[in-house]
Order: sequence, then structure tokens, then C-alpha cells
Amino acid sequence: RLYICMSKNNKQLLIMKKNSIKSITAISVIIILFCALSAVFVIGQGIVMFIKPADIGVVWDDANKALQLLVAIGRPLGGAAFFVLMTTFLIKTIKGLKNGILFPRSNVPILYFSALALFIYNFCYSNGGVLTGKDALLIDTDDIGISMIFVVFAMIYKIAVKVSEENSLTI
Repeated sequence: RLYICMSKNNKQLLIMKKNSIKSITAISVIIILFCALSAVFVIGQGIVMFIKPADIGVVWDDANKALQLLVAIGRPLGGAAFFVLMTTFLIKTIKGLKNGILFPRSNVPILYFSALALFIYNFCYSNGGVLTGKDALLIDTDDIGISMIFVVFAMIYKIAVKVSEENSLTI
């Protein structure tokens, strides 16, 4: 590590930065482990849905089979994609912090795709009743709202990337 410090205050600032990066890394590792377990759980549920559908109450209906397949496949794929994208986001953020980049540009598309994956997962989760033959198709405002919050976050993050890049060019 380089210490280009002219005073004791600058050295303390650098030590604070190292401690912050260590804290963020530790929290991120815990979140990554949670994401991995969640992805395995969601994929496992999807597999069980096809192997032993009667055990979890799935009733395949020929009239709604396409919709049922969409829900049955969309939930584990959307959930797994969301958790993989969030893990990728955290890993890229940690690498960026270690290189002195607070907002890596490569995280912007990850956030947009995360919003899409989250919408697919939530939509399919909300429509789980289609698999049991008890409910019709439903579009929940929460599914749209949560995904839109992710889109807004991605837009704010994109602005933060631009501001961060402009600040790094300023002398």
C-alpha cells in the first residue's frame, strides 16, 4: 500500500478507508452466502415442483398449462438470476473499492437486469395459486412497485457513476 501522506490526518483518513473496505467486504460476504443459499433453495423448490408435483399441491391443468409452466419455471429462474446478479454486484463493488472506485460502471446494467429478474420472480411467486388451480392470473402492484424502485436505484447509481468519474478527473 502506498502512503502518500503529508500529515497525520491524511494517514488517519487512509486507515479509515481501509477499515471501511474491510467492513463492507465482511458484510458483503455474509450477503453473498445468503444469496447462494437462497438461490439453492428457490431452485430446489422448482425442481421438486416437477419431480413430485402432488406433494406440494401442484395440479397440472391442460387449459392453463402454458401459464402454469411460465410460473413454475419463472420463479426459480427469476429468483436464481436475481441472487446471482446481486452477488455479482457485490463482488464488483468490492473489487472497485479495492481499486479506489466507489461506483463501478459495470454495475449499472447489473442493476437493470436485477430489476427484471426480481419482477419475474415476484410475478411468478404471486401467481403460485395458478399451479394449484385455485387462483387466476394476478398482477400485483407490489411486484411492479418493488421492481420500479430497483430501476430508480439503477438510474441514481448511473448518475453516481458519472459524478464519481467526473470527480476523479478533477484536479
